[in-house]
Amino acid sequence: MKPLTYYIPNFITLLNLFCGCVAVIFALRGWTGFAGYCIFMAAVCDFFDGLIARLAKAYSEMGKQLDSLADMVSFGVAPGIMLYVEMSRILSPRITMGLDTVGWEFLLFAPFILTLFSALRLAKFNIDARQREGFLGLPTPACALLVASFLMYARTHTALDPYINAWSILGAVLALSVLMVVNLPMPAMKFKGLAWAANTSRYVFLMVCAAILLFTLVAGEALTLAVVLVILSYIVYSLGLYICRFVKK
Repeated sequence: MKPLTYYIPNFITLLNLFCGCVAVIFALRGWTGFAGYCIFMAAVCDFFDGLIARLAKAYSEMGKQLDSLADMVSFGVAPGIMLYVEMSRILSPRITMGLDTVGWEFLLFAPFILTLFSALRLAKFNIDARQREGFLGLPTPACALLVASFLMYARTHTALDPYINAWSILGAVLALSVLMVVNLPMPAMKFKGLAWAANTSRYVFLMVCAAILLFTLVAGEALTLAVVLVILSYIVYSLGLYICRFVKK
């Protein structure tokens, strides 16, 4: 009989899925803040199920597949619906359900492109042996956290309203969708001991994160802004590392 610790990672993965389901309900009700917090909790569960599985050596093929299914809901469907609700709020005055607004009606569903590419990203990750030590493309949890954090921050900062429109949302959706499936090496925060030489890029990025957090606290801004800046920095940092390696070659 397998020990109880063997089932703990799967239980935490199911908590991830539960948080994703609740996030979907909150998003459909227009409760952006609550939906965002649920995505954050799902991300915490997603981190700990993998960590505990490694510590307890409780790996299983079922756990791997369950993790992807939970991630699809929490980090694929939930952020897609959050963006859909935001797009609906923006486009509702333009849509009359007549033939003259068909184009706007199609645009209304553009946020689900992010959901489709999240599925592609998760499927690609499951069969790609190159992504054991790092990532190729933006991980779905990072993408979902970026979307949720930005929408949460924007709801409390009306100065951003002029910049949030149907076209900016479409552009963000397309950019994030491409980033999830492109073969851009992105480092994983899995430390190999504490030595600086073996973890230089990770330590540098952690220092960047600490600087962003300090700036946010000093400026009196919401922590959601820190999350947005950290993930954007992660993308830029990965691009910088890739360009440096390309130039050296």
